Amino acid sequence: MTREGHATVINRADYSAPAFWIDTVDLSFDLDPVKTRVLNRMTLRRNPDVAAQSLKLDGEELNLARVLVNGQGTSFKLEGNKLVLENLPEGTEPFQLEIFTTCAPVKNTSLSGLYVSQDSFFTQCEAEGFRRITYFLDQPGNRATFDVTLVGDPDRYPVMLSNGDLLGSGTHADGRGWVRFVDPISKPSYLFAVAAGVLSTVTANHTTLTGRNIELRVVAPPAQIDGAAFALRTMTQAMAYDEANGGIEHDLDVLSFVAIPGYPDATEYHGLMFFDSSILVADTRGQALLVFGSGAVRGFAVVHCLGIMTSIFSAVFFSRGIVNLWYGRQKKLGKVSIGQVWKPT
Repeated sequence: MTREGHATVINRADYSAPAFWIDTVDLSFDLDPVKTRVLNRMTLRRNPDVAAQSLKLDGEELNLARVLVNGQGTSFKLEGNKLVLENLPEGTEPFQLEIFTTCAPVKNTSLSGLYVSQDSFFTQCEAEGFRRITYFLDQPGNRATFDVTLVGDPDRYPVMLSNGDLLGSGTHADGRGWVRFVDPISKPSYLFAVAAGVLSTVTANHTTLTGRNIELRVVAPPAQIDGAAFALRTMTQAMAYDEANGGIEHDLDVLSFVAIPGYPDATEYHGLMFFDSSILVADTRGQALLVFGSGAVRGFAVVHCLGIMTSIFSAVFFSRGIVNLWYGRQKKLGKVSIGQVWKPT
């Protein structure tokens, strides 16, 4: 599976604030590879700093079934990849917008939005993938809190994950399982994440400098879970370094590292970290060569394992640190959601 299409150049100078802000998002997913149903209930308000105008939401490869404003039907139009609503409540008071759409994750070969890989669901919303899940202000300037419910066949999707804390789970009368995650920290849409499928889990506990207990999880396809212990040790060390040197502590009770077959990036979401599952397999093979190999084979295993450790270390510390150093100098930014390795002076 590979990325498709060509990237569109977007200059920062061309950015303009939207005419509306989306403050809260309540998403319900009925997971099906051919036809996933997404019910999106949002709380919006007009931006007082922008002249009154229509609401334009981004959307791609979606089948639109229903649009309601404060529980009532409303007129709308589709202009290319935009859903345009004009007859919206006046003033600055919040109002409710409900949008019901369907999409076909199994046909999504773009690695953007919600897609299926090896019979499991995953998302890639950075930079503009969320618009393939539902109509939204899919730009980094809008931050909202997310309340997410995932519903699926318990045999095909026994593990279902999203950002934030797990607040509930159970089984519907028809036998389908459900889970509910609430992320209390507002975030832009590109940091939204979902994973669901037949996945194995290995856990470890991490105690922060302030005494909080955080459960660390590695979630991966069963055939690729063997390298999980190595990943957990690495991330425990990385978190301890962040706490000791930057005063940064993970703010949720659980942090999950999701290993995805063929995932194109290593991406840090709130409460979820996605990376290519081949890293776990490579670690297991490297350990086997170290134990049973000799001579040149053992030498290759040493270089192989050092390469993996260096890649993970540089991704966790140096790459993230450079971004934090750069954005940390921008005084207008009060917070960068990817965390900090140190605080620039």
